[in-house]
Amino acid sequence: MKKKTILILIILAILVILAILGGLAVLGATSGNNEPRRLNISEGTTYEALCDSINASTTFHLISKAIGLDKHVRPGSYVVEPHMNTIAMVRKLRNGQQDPIRLTIGKFRTPQQLNDYLNRKMMHNDFDVPLDSFHIILPDTYEFYWTVTPEQFMQRMRKEYDKFWLEEVGANGEHRFELLSMSDFIPDIRLATIIIASIVEEETNCGPEKPLIANVYWNRLDKGIPLQADPTVKYAVDDFTLKRILNKHLTVDSPFNTYLHAGLPPAPICLPSKATIDAVIDGEGLETNYLYFCASEKMDGTHCFASTLAEHNKNASRFHRALNQRGIK
Repeated sequence: MKKKTILILIILAILVILAILGGLAVLGATSGNNEPRRLNISEGTTYEALCDSINASTTFHLISKAIGLDKHVRPGSYVVEPHMNTIAMVRKLRNGQQDPIRLTIGKFRTPQQLNDYLNRKMMHNDFDVPLDSFHIILPDTYEFYWTVTPEQFMQRMRKEYDKFWLEEVGANGEHRFELLSMSDFIPDIRLATIIIASIVEEETNCGPEKPLIANVYWNRLDKGIPLQADPTVKYAVDDFTLKRILNKHLTVDSPFNTYLHAGLPPAPICLPSKATIDAVIDGEGLETNYLYFCASEKMDGTHCFASTLAEHNKNASRFHRALNQRGIK
């Protein structure tokens, strides 16, 4: 009898051990993915929809119900690391511990292009950056939570914009700009700088020449001479593929056509890089008499600068001959 009792106890002990080991195996189950996986959960996603999207296991269900994920699905973007412990995964989702996404803002030419990009990348699809705020967006790579609202996005962009002027431009640049901003022709020096930088961005990829090109525009503004910037005409006709600006393009009635309208266009024609903005600030401080420039007949991306119209016409004639020789129309 004792032997039978002992045998039963041994069997029960084995069963308990197996149950414990089984429970530990369940609790130690992992996500099973070999590479990091980003899981985007939109606002209003139900627990059932979440489970369907990840092919949730029985273990996932058990743990979710135990700690309440089935009742509290939080929107967000989450990275599930390779073979992530199921408990850790469920807890991360339950607590809404999002992983930021990297948002790279490039040289967008219009607010609509930027809005379309943001609406594709973020959870909210009602981004609507207005034209009068377009200039505060600085191209760079930022980290945001996927759930950021349009209002929060603009608040961050305003902080980055102010930080750029405070830290990167520095006290000397600000002092110089304060003097220039007293001029009637430039009521908002920061906006003017961004607008000129956007034109320079479209004018050339030659970094060393950017301050000189900017200097030409500052000089023309100072003297009340129309900018006559070809990129603004391309913007006005909505065709940045143009190789040559013709007379028919110069007559397009648009506030962005700086051949027709003196002063600055109402907004940037693209989002210029911080390096180009710096070049424009440097260009404002140069002391030259340059009022004109045109592409070099070498067709190497460089430009010829001139102080007089006669000199400029000679440079332009050489460039147009080079265009004709290459059959560029």
